[in-house]
Amino acid sequence: MGPPAPADADPSCPSQDFAQFLRYFTDLADDRVRMRYTTDPLEYETPAYGAASDGGPAATEVQREAGPARLRRLRGATLRATPVITPLAEGGQQVRLGDDAQAEQYTFARRYGCWMLTRVARPQG
Repeated sequence: MGPPAPADADPSCPSQDFAQFLRYFTDLADDRVRMRYTTDPLEYETPAYGAASDGGPAATEVQREAGPARLRRLRGATLRATPVITPLAEGGQQVRLGDDAQAEQYTFARRYGCWMLTRVARPQG
């Protein structure tokens, strides 16, 4: 590994290996990779609380967060969890982070020669 980039350096795609990219993306000490490689606005899919449960698919709500606020819901405990990575079509990746109760699914699309976080889903729990 080479010398660290200067603090004001604009991070280019930190790695063409997704597992390594994800390590940079989830680095809690440095949010530059998260800021650059997260779509704006970012979609959050969360359970719709108070929705009637009739045994069918769980109701969800999708909200869009823009600007720096789009990262405020990314929880440190989740980002430190061991990832389960599933490849998607066209170079995308889906990542499950966290234990069963607090798990989140992060969807990354392959764009601009790197990956972009496009959606965060929190399953019904």
